[in-house]
Amino acid sequence: MLKNWWLALLTLVRDRSFLVWCLGLPLGLATIFVFMFQPLERLTVLEELPVAAVRPADGPEGEAFRDFVDALSTGDGAPAAFSVSWYGSEQDAHRAAEKATAKGSAMGGAGDGRAPIAVVSLDGADVSVDLAPTSDSTVELEQSVVVSVFDGWAARMAAARAVAERDPVALASEAVAAALSGGGHVDKVSLTETAPKETTAFYFALLGFAALMSAQSGLMAALTLVPGATGCASRITVGGRPRSRQLLCWLSASWATSFAGLAVCLAYICVAASIDFGARLPLVVLALALASLMATGLGGLVAVTGPRDAGVKDGILTAVTCVGALFAGLYGEPVMEMANSLAREVPASAWVNPVRQVMDSLSSLVYYDSLAPYWFHLGLVAAFGVVCCAVAVVRLRRLRRESL
Repeated sequence: MLKNWWLALLTLVRDRSFLVWCLGLPLGLATIFVFMFQPLERLTVLEELPVAAVRPADGPEGEAFRDFVDALSTGDGAPAAFSVSWYGSEQDAHRAAEKATAKGSAMGGAGDGRAPIAVVSLDGADVSVDLAPTSDSTVELEQSVVVSVFDGWAARMAAARAVAERDPVALASEAVAAALSGGGHVDKVSLTETAPKETTAFYFALLGFAALMSAQSGLMAALTLVPGATGCASRITVGGRPRSRQLLCWLSASWATSFAGLAVCLAYICVAASIDFGARLPLVVLALALASLMATGLGGLVAVTGPRDAGVKDGILTAVTCVGALFAGLYGEPVMEMANSLAREVPASAWVNPVRQVMDSLSSLVYYDSLAPYWFHLGLVAAFGVVCCAVAVVRLRRLRRESL
């Protein structure tokens, strides 16, 4: 029995469909997703903003300006918000910014000589912010942050001067000083195991799609035992070993190949897309193991039902996978919104969609602090796989020798 299982495993791994559907297509789509979503993820991460600052003249305003800019660049124990370069004059600051931009470093990293996105100077009591020309939406967003920060500081300084003119004693009040400082205390609290990204759902839908594409391996394994499907199947059928035991042997080998392919896809996505499951990674592996069982059972069920033509069965599995991926939201943001809206309005449409259930079981590990949704979706996946495998075994046992 073990030898037969090993031979079945080698047969499935060496087949071209395993390399194409279980590995090549999912890894190719994951690579496309990584390059597509990198600009979107940049919008959600605010790095150190490079700013050129002009040294102010000596005086109370100049000292306050220097202290404020230094506080932005040092972070005071927290990650620095700005990367500040000081210059002796406004002309020197503009020349340095133009020179760095001419070298093409405007989109470089904060520590890689990135060109300043703004030149900040103090003109008397007013703050001047000159923005570097750009057509990049991310840089424009960063420039708006710079303008907002320095406009807020200028407004607080103007309010402090107004209070000093009316009632200088009021500046000694702690409440007034706290209001004019603009400082605050913020505690970052995470309600989930890890911080999810907006693009994470697409990778989960991709894993569900890859799981169902691996049903092609289950289809090939079951067709090896269907009478009349292949010459090998006809010879195995007339053998003395029970076909139900043979089917379990081939389906278990198919499950092993499918699970191995999904594990490779998961490892690639976690590394390339920087998706972190934290301590729940073993639960992710369990979900993919049951997803492989579901896909294997579905492939076996399609193999032993319907017409004997392998091409027709192949088309049925491909259609089921593509339609399931459509209603899981794999094909873009509008499709994802449509799929989520349909799942809210008609929950049963998501329950019968195997791709959606694999996606939801993985999403529940990231978006929920409780494991109850995870076990619910995983139970549906496991039930679907067990039912398909059981029906496939029963159906194969009833295929009579006369069908040869």
